[in-house]
Amino acid sequence: MEFLILIAVFGLMMWMMSRGAKKQRQAAAALRNSLEVGQQVMTASGFYGTIVDVDGDVITLESTPGVETMWKRESIHSVTEPPFAVVDEETAEDEDVTTVEVPDDASSLTRADEAVSTDERPGDESDERRA
Repeated sequence: MEFLILIAVFGLMMWMMSRGAKKQRQAAAALRNSLEVGQQVMTASGFYGTIVDVDGDVITLESTPGVETMWKRESIHSVTEPPFAVVDEETAEDEDVTTVEVPDDASSLTRADEAVSTDERPGDESDERRA
């Protein structure tokens, strides 16, 4: 009699665990079937992007403007906002951008009153050890 109760308890536990997993699979399938162009998603590997095309089981994601990658529908993990600020091309043009002038050579970065020694190079001491 105790053996039948033990089997019934294990059977009930197995049924409850499989029922939870089935619900999770159904929710994931519903999410993947509801994907639309313009949604921001995260893949199972952690790649963030915006859906730009849905073609059957292939989803095209755009991570930065002009960079598109193709993914299987099953690799989409969730519809979510990225944890960083996304800069649109329109807003980037409106912002004030300060330009920094970068010299062609590094000689203009040193002060004129400092003497630049070219006699020793870093690593010369190792050259002495080899001799």
